Amino acid sequence: MIPSLWCIDVAIAALCWGVLIAALFGITMLTFGPLLLLFGLVWSYTLFSRVFRSLEGSMIMHADYYRQHAFPMLLLALCSLAATLWLLFFVVGNVLISFFIIPFIVSIIGRVPFLRKMPYLRELAQAAAYVFACAVPAYYYGFVYTPIGLLYNSHLWCLTCLFFLFNIERESPVSLSEGEQKAAWVPAGLLVLFIPCAYHAFFGDRGGYEQNFYTVLCIGAVALHMLSSWRAKCEPSLGFALSWCFMTMPALLGILFFAPETWF
Repeated sequence: MIPSLWCIDVAIAALCWGVLIAALFGITMLTFGPLLLLFGLVWSYTLFSRVFRSLEGSMIMHADYYRQHAFPMLLLALCSLAATLWLLFFVVGNVLISFFIIPFIVSIIGRVPFLRKMPYLRELAQAAAYVFACAVPAYYYGFVYTPIGLLYNSHLWCLTCLFFLFNIERESPVSLSEGEQKAAWVPAGLLVLFIPCAYHAFFGDRGGYEQNFYTVLCIGAVALHMLSSWRAKCEPSLGFALSWCFMTMPALLGILFFAPETWF
C-alpha cells in the first residue's frame, strides 16, 4: 500500500510509458535527464493533487490517510518539485519548459471551477496531461517535433482514451453500498478502442511504428479489462494498491518488444 499511497507507482508508470513512447517514436538516443524530469513532475503533481482533493472533502480512496499525512506529503512534494526545477534549469536545459507547458495547461483545464460540473472532464484532462507528459522525452529527442504537435498526434489521443477509461475505472466504487455503480460504459469503451486498434495492429499497412503503437494499445485494453474484472473480486485496498501495475505492464512489454536495437 505504501508506494500507492505515496504515489510512487504513478511516477514509475509514467517513467515506463515515457521510455516506451520514445521507443515507438524510434528515438535511438535517450538520456536520464528528461526521464528524471518526467518522474519528478508527475510524482510531485500527483502528491499535491491527492492531498488537496482530500482536504477539499472530495470522495477519494483513503482520504483520511492523506489528511493525516498532509504535511509530510506536501513537504515531500515541494522537495521533489524543487529538485526537478533545479534539474530543469541547471542540468538538462530549460528548453523542456515549452514541452511540459502543454500537459500543465491541460491539467489545469480539469480544475477550472465552472467546468468542474461537466461529467468526467477532470478524468479526461488528467489522462491527456499524463499522456502528453509521458511523450515529452520522445518529442524532446525527436528534434523535428514541436510542443504544439502533442495536441495533433492521433496516437497520443488514442492512448489518452485508454488512460481516460482507466481513470474512470479506478475512481468508480466497486461496492454498490457505496452509493454509485461502476460506469457501465467502460467495457463498451474498451471494446470500441480495442477493435480498430487490433485491426491496425494486425492488418494495417502504415509501417512498423504505427503498428507497434496500436499493438501496445491492444495490450493496454486487455490489461484494463483484466483489472476491471479483478477489482470486483478483491478487496478495494488491494485493487487500489495494484491497479497501476496493470497499466505499467503494457509499457514494460512494449519496451521489451519494440525498443530500438541501439538501446541494447
